[in-house]
Amino acid sequence: MFTLSSTPVRSALLITLTMLGAGTVRAGEIRNTAALRATVPGGPQVLIPSNTVTLRAQEPCTPSVTPDGQPGAARVISSAAPGTILIPYTVSVQGDQGGVVTLQASLLEPTEGVQVRVQDSAAADARELTSLTLNPGQSRDVTVAVTVTRALTATLNVNLAATCGGRSDRVNVTQVRLQPVAALLLGHSVAPVLAQPGDEPTFTLTLPVSVPEGGSASLTVTLPAGLSYVPGSAQLGANGAPVTAAVSADGRQVTFTPGTVSAGQTLTVTYRARIGVDAVDSSGREQDLSATGVATVTGPDGQVTRSNEASATVRVTPGVFDRRATLIGEVFLDVNGNGRRDPQDSPLAGARVLLASGVQAVTDEMGRYALRNLTPGPWLVTLDRDTAPFEPVPGFGPRVADVFALTRLDFALQQPSAVTGSGLPSGAGAPMNTTVRQGPLLITRSVAPTAGGGSVVTLTVSSARPVQDVTVTDRATPDSETRTFVLGVLSSTVTLQYVTLTPAGSNDPDVLWREP
Repeated sequence: MFTLSSTPVRSALLITLTMLGAGTVRAGEIRNTAALRATVPGGPQVLIPSNTVTLRAQEPCTPSVTPDGQPGAARVISSAAPGTILIPYTVSVQGDQGGVVTLQASLLEPTEGVQVRVQDSAAADARELTSLTLNPGQSRDVTVAVTVTRALTATLNVNLAATCGGRSDRVNVTQVRLQPVAALLLGHSVAPVLAQPGDEPTFTLTLPVSVPEGGSASLTVTLPAGLSYVPGSAQLGANGAPVTAAVSADGRQVTFTPGTVSAGQTLTVTYRARIGVDAVDSSGREQDLSATGVATVTGPDGQVTRSNEASATVRVTPGVFDRRATLIGEVFLDVNGNGRRDPQDSPLAGARVLLASGVQAVTDEMGRYALRNLTPGPWLVTLDRDTAPFEPVPGFGPRVADVFALTRLDFALQQPSAVTGSGLPSGAGAPMNTTVRQGPLLITRSVAPTAGGGSVVTLTVSSARPVQDVTVTDRATPDSETRTFVLGVLSSTVTLQYVTLTPAGSNDPDVLWREP
């Protein structure tokens, strides 16, 4: 129904055209004009033309899927099961408007062991696709992936439906006819996956039998160097019955013959393998050992069906056979220059010990360091001069150490001499001492300048009774970084010392502790 209204404007007539419709309106145009005849009293008749009115109807977003198939007249694809079948489709949008097209793949008759999904391509790394955005006239190729996880004889009706707004293309069926394939899919696992020499991890072989008539099964495992079969350990997983095992002369190959198997049966065989000391290489680092298995089933007609190769990997840690070496030692200021750590010597905390490979360690509050997991052999060991700016005692500085098992290498450094008189900055002619008492703890802090313009800060910590978890913090100057020393148990006097490259000032150290 159309409603026409007019408004005279000088010598023209404007027409407004409204369309009211029910049902479907086809796309297209309707053009209308009008004229107004008027008679002026006592005068001639006047003809006033109107504007032209164009009515446009637009068709909404209409999705279309090809090929279009009905359940009884669909294209047919034949395939073997188990496996994945990839079905190509094309989705397009008709009409005058585009939009978001929602896609849904389904089985008209749900079947156990079968899953379907829409994906953006047929590639192995294809992504799942649930919707597309298409413009009018635009199309896009998609793939419906049908995954069958078991041997199956069946006819599947796979459907792809597309919806855009209120319109849809709901039935687009492809018929997939499945026939079972005689494939053996062998699984191989090990527990635990982390072991060390002397352990006997358990390996498990799992074989779902898909050969139609079953037959005689045989499973062969190849073991790497470092793994050896434990005689008599093979058994059926279901009831623990022993399984016959034949071992090759070199011990690397073991063949299990569990007997006859039936179609549809899942055969499980477990066995143990011992990890030998030769499983650890000369570097002493962890390494992976993989056992590889393969299965065959010989049918009643003599036909042999072979499985895939399946590997199980155990990671071997050296354990007590660890050949890696550890280098330990101390860095200290040697008062008498004898190269040995004496009670009066002071540890140097925060010194960086370096290896030629770039491996490094920082000394703790007692001047101790440790470098672990080293390959045995000669190593050049040096000190970072920025963190240990002292001359070494002759023979106890950077040097080559023959590292094997647990090796000790100490660095004895010359005690810096205190300087007085004109060699010191103004006001630094004498050591600056501070004493702090907190509870049972007494801390004496002294600062001694060095000839290079730095300072040696010494903290002497003692306690009237044993305390635990003692933490001492100090700053060379109010603006410098905090030095922290942690003592597990304090039951006697301990001397802590650190060196600064610039003059240190007076400061009260802080201390925290815990009663036993």
